[in-house]
Amino acid sequence: MTTIDTPAVTLARVCQALTRIGIVPFTGGENQVAAILPGRVLRIIVPEGRPVQGVADYPRSFSPAHAEALEEAAGRLNATLYLPKVCVIRGDQGGPATVRLQHTFTWAAGASDAQVAAEVRQFVTASIGAMARLDEQFTDPWSKEAADA
Repeated sequence: MTTIDTPAVTLARVCQALTRIGIVPFTGGENQVAAILPGRVLRIIVPEGRPVQGVADYPRSFSPAHAEALEEAAGRLNATLYLPKVCVIRGDQGGPATVRLQHTFTWAAGASDAQVAAEVRQFVTASIGAMARLDEQFTDPWSKEAADA
């Protein structure tokens, strides 16, 4: 039996993976990097001794009256996407509902550069795709697209 040593996933390696797909990485603090895209921000957090996390907050909030419809949409997205997982956060005391997309990367034993690049790319593209589906389902009445419809 042979073993293959894979290097630990570091913030620098995640930044390199983002750069490879054409995204300028913005580091914050010691352990996180942001991918800032038009109307979207995705973060990848590389905490010491814990799994790497991908997090994206959907840039809109919704009236509490729409929380149930959002939860149904999140359930449909989660049933069709490998990653990220979509969750609805209901506001405290009747406040607005928000949507968060999350993924835990499975790199406990390290990963090759190709593995890091592939999974970072998948997280970025799937998050953007999930947000686009939410945009279609929950059209912003003040957006240009909604006015043209």
